[in-house]
Amino acid sequence: MEEQAHPLPSDQKYRSFYFDEIGFDPITDDFTVPSGTEMTGELLLEFIEWHRTNRLPRFERLQAAYEDEFAIFNLPKKDPWKPDNRLAASFPRCISDTFRGYFIGEPVKMQAADDSEQQWLDDYGRRNDQDDVDEELAKLCDNYGVGFELLYQNEEGRPGSVAVSPLSCFVVYDTSVLHRPLFGIRYSYDEEGRLKGSYSDAENVVPFLDGESGLEFGDAEPHAFGEVPIIQYAQNTEMRGAYEGVLNLVEAYCKAVSEKANDVEYFADAYLKVIGMKLDEGQKKDLREARIINLWGDGEEGKGIDADFLAKPNADTTQENLLDRLETLIFKMAMVPDISNEAFGTSSGIALKMRMQPMSNLAKTKEKKFKKAIRKRLRLLAQYPEQGFEHWDRVEIKMTRNMPEDLESEAALQGALAGLVSTETRLGQLPFVDNVRQEMARMDEERRDIGAVYGEGFPTARAGEPQENDQQEET
Repeated sequence: MEEQAHPLPSDQKYRSFYFDEIGFDPITDDFTVPSGTEMTGELLLEFIEWHRTNRLPRFERLQAAYEDEFAIFNLPKKDPWKPDNRLAASFPRCISDTFRGYFIGEPVKMQAADDSEQQWLDDYGRRNDQDDVDEELAKLCDNYGVGFELLYQNEEGRPGSVAVSPLSCFVVYDTSVLHRPLFGIRYSYDEEGRLKGSYSDAENVVPFLDGESGLEFGDAEPHAFGEVPIIQYAQNTEMRGAYEGVLNLVEAYCKAVSEKANDVEYFADAYLKVIGMKLDEGQKKDLREARIINLWGDGEEGKGIDADFLAKPNADTTQENLLDRLETLIFKMAMVPDISNEAFGTSSGIALKMRMQPMSNLAKTKEKKFKKAIRKRLRLLAQYPEQGFEHWDRVEIKMTRNMPEDLESEAALQGALAGLVSTETRLGQLPFVDNVRQEMARMDEERRDIGAVYGEGFPTARAGEPQENDQQEET
């Protein structure tokens, strides 16, 4: 009979570092209700309370880390005469910003099925500042593991979108395997502490306000997107942020570097030890201020007097090893390289890609989630009436990593591929070509212009065709 692993006792569970900080392990699963559920005031309050209880503490902890708010600043203060340095290293901000720049530093490129729809996409992107919206969505995913895009209709009757933080927004899905969104909810609190916001379904946007008689719904305002106009973007399946897995290491680093600074200050303020001679009050100040230790005996005065500084044990090597180990683990576990490392400046193209491979793997996972959400955005925009954009499923979405490029090698590759693949495919591989169709049109125009220039002043008659002068001589 095979041995079976003993289950953990009922009072013993695997815990994350969140349990020590906020008292429980947060839930990252999506909100789900049976399909066909109707929204009521009681159900809406239940959703919001669930979000505030199970998700908001985690998001606030991640936000605090990005803003350099760590536990080291909340420790009890030491006595005034003791060094009490509180230092923080901005690893979360560094990891988030580095990964975001690599992932979406180059704007998302979209190629429509025809020129008219491509023109519509280009106009929409410029009007909506879509590159900035996409980067904000990527930042929300890096920091919180999830972000939301809200589609709306502006004053001119045109569609637009904006990035919304998960601190005040969430989506409710049905319990089917299709995981269809049923409601999108945004909420906040006014100056008087009253709950307010709105929820959206596939047809309407309904405002709500916590009034005197409880939660009150306002007039429903129809939208024309055909689905819930709030789209969820995820960092990965687990909705885990870029630096979430290394917060405990960052806290340890902040504590270690703070104690290191304290030790340096201790050495700078070494105590003077005087043995064999009693100093009067006029020769010394307060022990803690002057940092003097006075020891004396009953022997003859002037004999056996010794004065030197106390030598404190030096743990500099141990501390430096700990700091180096923590820093290495932070970047290694986050899978985001330390690009300030000197090795990056001297690496060849292949070596650089090998160093970036872990971050590239993370980016590929995020890219799949991002493209899925962008396709949903395009689907909702295609359902918006009278926009001249229908074939959302034929739009090609391309995301290019933002990293140093060897343009000379790229140009050589283009020459080697000539005649083997189409011009459109070759141009699509160049990082500096934003719109392949426009670039091909420019190339055709250049060829026509060159042909017109070289065609002027040269005879155009074919062999055997009579020239005008020959015809005149014959007459």
